[in-house]
This record gives sequence, C-alpha cells and structure tokens, in this order.
Amino acid sequence: MIKKSLSLLYILFLIGFNAQHAVAEEKTVVISIDNYPPYLDARRNDKGSLGKIVQQVFSEHKIKPVFEFMSWPETQLKISAGNGFTFMWYKSEQTENDWIYSEPLSYLTTQLLFLKDKKIQFDRIDQLRKYKVGLTHGYSYGSVFDHYKTELKLVESQSDYQGIKQLLNGQSDVLLVEPSVAQSLIKDWFSDEMAQFVFQEVNYLTSQPVYLVCSQKYAACAHSMQLFNQSLRRLKAQNTITK
Repeated sequence: MIKKSLSLLYILFLIGFNAQHAVAEEKTVVISIDNYPPYLDARRNDKGSLGKIVQQVFSEHKIKPVFEFMSWPETQLKISAGNGFTFMWYKSEQTENDWIYSEPLSYLTTQLLFLKDKKIQFDRIDQLRKYKVGLTHGYSYGSVFDHYKTELKLVESQSDYQGIKQLLNGQSDVLLVEPSVAQSLIKDWFSDEMAQFVFQEVNYLTSQPVYLVCSQKYAACAHSMQLFNQSLRRLKAQNTITK
C-alpha cells in the first residue's frame, strides 16, 4: 500500500513538473499596435486578420504575442526605444537604418475617397493639384505620390477617422485611404452618410507591402526576426496561412 502511494505521488510529481516545464517553455513577446480594422482590431479575439497571421507565425516557435493597443506615434516611440515589436508598417528612409523588417506580411492598396456631389474624375496625378488632398500623418502612399507632394494642397489628419470627418465637413476634397479600412470605419461610424461616398482606384497609387518590425536596440530583435521569417516563408509555401 505504501509502495502504491509512493508510486502515485511520484507520478503526480512528474505530471506537475512536466506541466510547469511546458508552461515555462512558452515565451511571450510584446507587440504594440493601433486599431486598424479589419487588419488590427482590439475588439476581436484574434486581434484582426493580420493579428491572426502574426500569432500563427510566432506560435510555430511557442511564442505568445501580447498585444498592447496605443496610438501609432506612441507605438513608434516605444519600438524605437527598443521595446518589443510592432507591425503594419511600410518601409521608409527614416526608419530603414534603425529597424529590422520582416518579410512582407501582406500588401495594402490606396484609393481615393470623395463625396458623390463633388463629381470628381481623375485620369492623371497632376489633376489633384486643384483639390485639397487629405492624408494621414505618418502614412506612406508610394514613391510616385511622394514625388508630387510639394505640388499639392495637403490636409493632414492624425487618423483615417479624422480624415473622413474632414472630408464630410469640406476641409478636404479627396482623401487617400486603404479601402478595407475606410469601409470598416464608414460602417462603424458614418453609416448614415454611407451612400455619399465614392471610392476610386488610381493607377499611380500602387500596392505596398507591410511588415513586422523591431528596433536594432531591442536585444532579441535580429534572432526573433530570423525565426519569424523562416516560419512565415514555410507557412506561405505550404499555403497554410490563416486568413
């Protein structure tokens, strides 16, 4: 009886030890992001369509992302100081020397958004010169558009939400937006005005890749990014990325 009890205790000890060991093996990583539905969404358990992909890739290495939602400027300050990761960023000359970029997570497009009663038509980029062009601070709209920035009347906002409000109240004539994000915002906040909006594709506003990034000041950045890229490539090759 004593031997059986000791054996049972030993088995229970092993089970408890292995469980603790398994928990200890799972690492966490902090990822700072802002809301950008449907790609990043604090309301969803999976944190949005790109949030789901990032979680899937990190899980290949038993790493659990911990998402912290804050404004994009706060995110940039935190990452630049060497604290964790962020994603949904374009490559830029300002950060390319200080940040390490993953392989592309996805590609986002830019379209023009305006109100029906404006009856605006575009064929060439120079036609934007006669309009007040809304854009969001810190966003990239591609090298072709950037080349023409100094020739345009720009109306800058701190978010796409604010940009849509400026469009509605006449502060801008057209707004540069990612269509899925703008449609999500209109559905959530501007449903009464939904019929007023027009989206238009423009051939010089090209599709651009977005990345997971971390600063070279972050000690684990280079190694973690190498692991992330390996798994991202493998999952893409196997066509098993969750969307």
